[in-house]
Amino acid sequence: MVKMEKKIRLNSMNSGEIPGLAEQLQRAGLRPTVGRVGMLVAIIQIGEGYHYPEDILRELLRQGRLGSITTIYRVLADLTSINFLQRSFDVEGKAKYRLAHASIAAEEICLVCEQSGRSITVHESELRGKLDQLARQHGMETSSSPLLIRVNATTKLESAGHK
Repeated sequence: MVKMEKKIRLNSMNSGEIPGLAEQLQRAGLRPTVGRVGMLVAIIQIGEGYHYPEDILRELLRQGRLGSITTIYRVLADLTSINFLQRSFDVEGKAKYRLAHASIAAEEICLVCEQSGRSITVHESELRGKLDQLARQHGMETSSSPLLIRVNATTKLESAGHK
């Protein structure tokens, strides 16, 4: 009965959105579960800009879909790891998310500090091309989405004059 309910919920989504999102998730190496596809649809329906996890949960519940904040955070982590979503932090340090394709072009490179969560977008198509070529030489394939490079800060931002 639970599986049937999930199938009904999946089929109630916009049929044009489901195949495209499911296919994109599969190409990125994630199984297109009801939770992942449903959450992407909810984020798209909320609109552009950054969204807090609680806002995404409210939208899912408004649409009559089941969900918990734990599931939201797990799926957000999954979608951020494959560059579907971009994570940022507000002034209070609370994480917020937006669709990555809405914010950064495919030829760009995004450097993200693992400690602080700060990110820097580099607009350098020649460098991106070289990195894509290097990846192919080593049997890796980069996606058409922005290239994400995780970095670690070596000094505190305050001492470098940044806030």
